[in-house]
Amino acid sequence: MNDNNAGDRPKPVTQMNEEEVEGRLSAHRYILSHLLARQASSPEDGKGLIDWLDERASVNDGEEDPGAVIVQGYAEQQARADEFRIIGEDVRRLLDKDSA
Repeated sequence: MNDNNAGDRPKPVTQMNEEEVEGRLSAHRYILSHLLARQASSPEDGKGLIDWLDERASVNDGEEDPGAVIVQGYAEQQARADEFRIIGEDVRRLLDKDSA
């Protein structure tokens, strides 16, 4: 397979500095938030979407004091939950803006 567009592709993440990675992540969040908000065709759909995102915005490790003991993989789970929270906040803001 001949890939003539190889020069147009972005650098692999391992070759990007922190600012480049954050810029790309920010763009993905923006696109995803807008796409999700546009999918909510009714207030009920919007509430269901926000509820779904909110449910995933926290880490439940089964402990009484979450995070008190570092569990292998906890940082990854927390990062994932943080992304759900950030995207949920963006979608909530977009839905509130559209309903105003």
